[in-house]
Amino acid sequence: MSRAWPVKGIEPDGPLLENARRVLQVRVAEFYSYTVTVPIESAVTAHHDLRIATKRLRYTLEMFRSVFAPAGDRQIERTKTLQEVLGNLHDSDVRIKMIEDEVAAVAVEQVGAVSRALAGAPADDHVAITTSALRPPPDDPRRGLYSLLGREYATRRQQYREFVDLWLSLERDGMRSDLARLSSLPVPADRADAVQLGSDDDAKPGR
Repeated sequence: MSRAWPVKGIEPDGPLLENARRVLQVRVAEFYSYTVTVPIESAVTAHHDLRIATKRLRYTLEMFRSVFAPAGDRQIERTKTLQEVLGNLHDSDVRIKMIEDEVAAVAVEQVGAVSRALAGAPADDHVAITTSALRPPPDDPRRGLYSLLGREYATRRQQYREFVDLWLSLERDGMRSDLARLSSLPVPADRADAVQLGSDDDAKPGR
């Protein structure tokens, strides 16, 4: 998992609005740093890291809901939807890796069996043993695993397309500019001194 980008300039005793804005600016920048990886279908690690960056952005919006609502609520819903789609994509990547590991384990086991058979058989039988090994029987577990692997790759391709479609839809819908406006919120003069980070009033739900 990629490490979160550090947030600098936070003042523990500073205005909540200003601190929230600084945190959101970093999370938005971190989130959009993965834009270049969106068109790359094979960028498995980057897509996983984007999913984590999406979670961080969503949790930031939720943590400062009292500051960014109601405009922030729309961004929370957007990030939740994107997080779910990226989660499905990641689940498929995990299943593919599990199937590939199982295929590799079966192959190692079969190689060991062939090696033992060759070691214990006379030289005249070696051709028959190796020929048989190259023609797996109908019940060879690799047949089912390869079929399952193919279906999982097809599923991942569909999920990747859904992810790209959603990403482009959010771009067209103005998500980037909306987040930019939220992260650039000015601190009203009449609240700069009243709203302090961690104050009891601002910690109350619904404010």
